[in-house]
Amino acid sequence: MTSHRCIDEEFWNPAPHTCQPCESNYTIKAGFEFTENCGRSDDQQQIKPAYKPCENGTYNDGSHVKCHICSSCITPFIACNTISDTICCKQGEEVFDGKCIPQPLQTTVITTARRTTTAASTSTAADSVGSSSTSRTTTLPQSSIPPHVTGIYVFLGILSTLTLVCLFLVIRRRRTKHLNEEFQKRNGAVRESLSKKGIKGYDQSVSYNIIKESDNSDHLTGSAYLLAPEIQGAPLKTVLNNLDVLEELVLVLDPDISGAKNTRHLAAQCSFSFAWINYAYSMKDHKSPLVAVLEGVVTKNPEWTVGHLADLLTAIGRNDAVEILAKLPLIVVL
Repeated sequence: MTSHRCIDEEFWNPAPHTCQPCESNYTIKAGFEFTENCGRSDDQQQIKPAYKPCENGTYNDGSHVKCHICSSCITPFIACNTISDTICCKQGEEVFDGKCIPQPLQTTVITTARRTTTAASTSTAADSVGSSSTSRTTTLPQSSIPPHVTGIYVFLGILSTLTLVCLFLVIRRRRTKHLNEEFQKRNGAVRESLSKKGIKGYDQSVSYNIIKESDNSDHLTGSAYLLAPEIQGAPLKTVLNNLDVLEELVLVLDPDISGAKNTRHLAAQCSFSFAWINYAYSMKDHKSPLVAVLEGVVTKNPEWTVGHLADLLTAIGRNDAVEILAKLPLIVVL
């Protein structure tokens, strides 16, 4: 580890006397991820390269700080590389020349054959001296299916295929509509729960332990809302011990809401793998993903404080969650 003050994705900047994300001073590169503390020591020495290439099975398309694990597919797919994720073909498509193309329709051709039957007959000449036998060959044509009947079979085959495709699309559309309705109900339930708990405009509450910057209202950056020093220095386990604050954080961070970063992004900032995050969300009915992330961080980094968590939440644009942290009672952390 090159820095003793900052987490892996940050470096120490002595001018403002704070840790800053690597991407604030370095460009995110496709196919690479940042090394620990961007390779910089606390005395501003570049002792390691700022980047390292993505490992096999991971990628970075230029929009992530860390390389992500390539997706897996149950359909034919185009393999991922270090700068792009796996491309899963749709149902009914196949991979050809590096692209997903529709599979050609299979048609059945009915052919007919002729059979030749040879019949032998023996005739006996009664009036001739001795006996002689002769043979006679007769060709009997086998009846064949007329061409127009074959065309009917081919037409019926194509019609059956189109019917199955239409049925698949109808089922998929209904399923998508059902999932959208469930998503809207779930988001409504979250908002209703937050409303019942009286979570309103945090800026109007004087009971929160927030120190707002004055004369800097036009630049709402990561330091727009600062926690009281006592709360910043409190152990991260303090959040897990305060059930009221923890419950509010779960309600605003766990749901997958379009346009808002959530627990998934926070876990990625804490260097949890893509597979681990998916597993945590698959167990959501039994345990909150946010609680699992916080417990994992406390185990791996017992020295982390509430201030570390606030910095990560600010980095993903969730100042509303930072304001919830400010509700931690000062008596808890003194």
